[in-house]
Amino acid sequence: MFRTSSDTPKKSRTVRRALVLAGTAAAAVVLMAPSAGAAGSVGGAGSATWYSNGDKMTVCDHAADGKSVVAEAYVNGSWQYKWHTGGAGGCTDRSYGNLPEGYQFDFRVCLGNNYTVDWSTCGGWARATA
Repeated sequence: MFRTSSDTPKKSRTVRRALVLAGTAAAAVVLMAPSAGAAGSVGGAGSATWYSNGDKMTVCDHAADGKSVVAEAYVNGSWQYKWHTGGAGGCTDRSYGNLPEGYQFDFRVCLGNNYTVDWSTCGGWARATA
């Protein structure tokens, strides 16, 4: 079949519309994704990442070392410990309730067993903002 010159503008308009729609959809996905805030780690064994959208900490275990991973934080006047005890390769979301916007606290990641923190394994402190 032969193309006429009148077919080209219609096709290019359709392609432009499709590209604009695809770009808009991609931007919406990026805008809807929760933004990660601070992250802390303890070597390559474990990590914790703070998400202000939902006021939660995701605690992850990266090493099959028989240890659990815990995020330690002083929040609203008390020490809180958010554990992942499900084994290597997994993560657990832990809530801090509904913190006021702009509230800041520090946390660090440690290893432990049976809900007892091994203080010698703790990483550096990281700052989180709700």
